Amino acid sequence: MAIFFHWSEADIDLWRDALAAENIDLELRPLESLGSAADVEFAIVWAPPDGSLKTMENLKYIFSIGAGVTHITLDPDYPSNVPIVRLQDRLLVEDMSCHIIHWVLHYHRYYARYRQYQNERKWLRHRYPENSARRVSILGLGQTGQDACRRLQSLGFSVTGWARSQKEIEGVRCLAGQETFDTVVREADILVNLLPLTAETAEILNASVFDRMPKGGFIINCARGSSVDDSALLAALDSGQIEAAALDVFREEPLPDDDPYWSHPAVSVTPHAAAPTNERSAAEFIAAQIRTCLDGGQPAPIVDLARGY
Repeated sequence: MAIFFHWSEADIDLWRDALAAENIDLELRPLESLGSAADVEFAIVWAPPDGSLKTMENLKYIFSIGAGVTHITLDPDYPSNVPIVRLQDRLLVEDMSCHIIHWVLHYHRYYARYRQYQNERKWLRHRYPENSARRVSILGLGQTGQDACRRLQSLGFSVTGWARSQKEIEGVRCLAGQETFDTVVREADILVNLLPLTAETAEILNASVFDRMPKGGFIINCARGSSVDDSALLAALDSGQIEAAALDVFREEPLPDDDPYWSHPAVSVTPHAAAPTNERSAAEFIAAQIRTCLDGGQPAPIVDLARGY
């Protein structure tokens, strides 16, 4: 048996060490030295070349080096009968929550104004609400969304979480289903999107949502770029309906040089850096999942393709 491995930024020796620590004696093969694909039973990948996975007729599981899996499923020839195991790593969750907390605090306390004052050499302070008066809505209550809710709630913010199905988080109001979406949006001083990209969530952040939010609200998107109707967001920013947006993900990445987000004064661009994969912990997580497979168990979490996550 062998493992197909593809991640252009990887330290492959680190992955070999992680597998060895789990007593996994399988050859780790990058694409350039794949040779015969007949004995490949596992694939560990980030954005594998189109068609590469299709050649592995005995593939049992595909392990994503990331929480998302569209880098795999966008390949029109990927083997859809093979289960995909997505990365569920505690450091990734922690990093994403820290990114969200940073921008919530930045917007809550209007730190951008201090930069303006500094540029103008003005020694000024401004008022901001108590934390409990700032309403933060988080769309998506997977592992990361739940963690972010708990951390923001512990800072005293008024937090509402929303998901397709009902969740329970101590101290956090959790709503579910389309019938509650309007409430979540209308009460969002700061709206955070963590929803996976599906047919239902494409452009879920649209003109209707921006119009229903309190005037001067803030958007934080660290899910997928296609979750946002870009022209609608730019229009809402230009009108002042939305005061500012922190965007970490985009339809096209890297963001093209001529994209208006680069120069818009109310937009903060980060290069899909909210929660980059920690290679060491990712390797340990995936190696442990492969060990589970070899011992006759089933790895987790397996992506439900019907739901898209």
